[in-house]
Amino acid sequence: MTSGVIPIPKQHGLRPTVVGSFNIEEARARVAGLRGIVSASWNGAELVVEYDLRLTTLNRIEEAAAGAGMTLRGGWHRLRRDWWKFTEANELSNATHSGDGACCNRR
Repeated sequence: MTSGVIPIPKQHGLRPTVVGSFNIEEARARVAGLRGIVSASWNGAELVVEYDLRLTTLNRIEEAAAGAGMTLRGGWHRLRRDWWKFTEANELSNATHSGDGACCNRR
């Protein structure tokens, strides 16, 4: 990693609609192969992914898992993922601004 750059660690569990409908190991391997992934493991119910937000995003992780045929749950799980993506976008935006002042003090 680049010297002086502080990672932004994240961990989320991605829950498939039907466990037997895709190759778990292929999905795990595709996600694990992305830049910025610290770990990707299957716990029996979800693909648990740890990653550095500065190097990858939940969108990219979902795309990699979908490439292996993994369809993620809808409903509350989708709502939670949308919230995670929203907060990731805010964190990345805030990380690009330097300075100690509040956002209203930036010019």
